Amino acid sequence: MPTQAATATLGPSSTEFVVKTAAPDSTKFDSASEVVQSTFSSDWATLVKPFTADALANGLATLIGALVGAMLAYALQRKFQRSQDLKADLVSAHRLMFVLLHQINTIVLIQRDYVFPELKNSGRFLSIPATPPFDTRKNVLELPELSFLLCSKGGRAILYDFYMAQENYIEALNQWNIRSALHLERIQPALAASGIPMGAIVTDKDLQKAFGTHLFGSIVNSTDNSIVSLKRSFERLIAVKQKTRPYLVRRFGTSDFTEFDFPETYGLTDPSSETKAAV
Repeated sequence: MPTQAATATLGPSSTEFVVKTAAPDSTKFDSASEVVQSTFSSDWATLVKPFTADALANGLATLIGALVGAMLAYALQRKFQRSQDLKADLVSAHRLMFVLLHQINTIVLIQRDYVFPELKNSGRFLSIPATPPFDTRKNVLELPELSFLLCSKGGRAILYDFYMAQENYIEALNQWNIRSALHLERIQPALAASGIPMGAIVTDKDLQKAFGTHLFGSIVNSTDNSIVSLKRSFERLIAVKQKTRPYLVRRFGTSDFTEFDFPETYGLTDPSSETKAAV
C-alpha cells in the first residue's frame, strides 16, 4: 500500500524529513481480541468452576444439615421448656392443695378450740376467750401462683371459686382478730372495773351496765359475725377442695395429690348436711 510523505523546508540548508503514516495492521486487532476473549473465558471458567454438580450437591447438603440441626435444637429446647413448665405447674398444683388444707384446718381449729364449747351458750360473747391475732397472709396464694389454672375453662372456674373462698377465709380471720382485740382491750378491763367476781351469774342488764350499751352491743355483734364468718369460710373452702382435687388428677394424670377430710366439723356445717354426707 503506497505511503504518503510530507516534506518541510527549514532555512537555507534544508533537510527533508519524511514522516510516514503506516496503515493499520488488522492482524494486531485480531490478536488483541483473541487475548481479551481468552482472558474472559479463563475468568468465567474460574468463576463457574466451584459451581459444579458435586459442589452444588455438597453445599445443598450442608445447608439442609444446618437447617435440620437448627430445627432439632429448637424442638429439644421446646421439649425441655415444656417439661420445666409442667414441673412448675405440678408444684403449684400441690401447693394449692396444701394451702386449702392449711386454711380449712385453721378454721376447724378455731372452731374446735374456742367456739364449739360455747356455741350454745347465750353468754358466748363473753365466755369465748380472746386469742393472739392470726396471720391473715400466711399460706395465702396470689394470682401469679395459680396461673396454670388459666389454660382451661374448668381451671378458670376453680381459680374463681378458690379466690372467693380465700377472700372469705381472710375475712373470717380478720373478724376473729377484731373480736379478740375488742374482748382483750375493752371487755376485760371493763369487766374488771365493774366489780363482778369471776364465776358469778350475771344477766344481760348487769353486763350492759358494766360495759355500757355501745360496748355491749359491739362485743355481741362481733362474736356473732365471727361465728358466721368461720362457718361461711369453711363451707366455701370445702366446696373448692371437692372440685379441685378431681380436676388436678385429670389434668396431670396422677392421683398423687393430698387427700384430706374433716369428718368432725364442730358445728361448722348444718347437722342435716353432715347426715347426708355420711350417707
